[in-house]
Amino acid sequence: MEVRGEMTNLIYSSLRDDEDFAEMLPYFVGELPQKHLLLNDLAHSKDMDNLRREAHKLRGSAGGYGFSGLSDLAGRLEDSCKNAPLDETAILRNLDELLDHLARVRA
Repeated sequence: MEVRGEMTNLIYSSLRDDEDFAEMLPYFVGELPQKHLLLNDLAHSKDMDNLRREAHKLRGSAGGYGFSGLSDLAGRLEDSCKNAPLDETAILRNLDELLDHLARVRA
């Protein structure tokens, strides 16, 4: 379960107190700004296949690092990119929710 800061609404990994993960979390979180840009670029260029792939990768890695909410949102984006016919409104809504969440993730 993710831990949210009361006043700041920041999101922390449920594994942040685990010694094995504490060292690795900053690396994962440090890559998220690039992931944010990539997902946004893929959506705006309407490259739904690669957007789905990147969401799938984020879904797995976020879950593995203790960010279950991020994993769930990435899964929603992935699923919306798979459903035919594509619902661009749903894809963009799911992307916006995911990007908002990404911006609040901390190590």
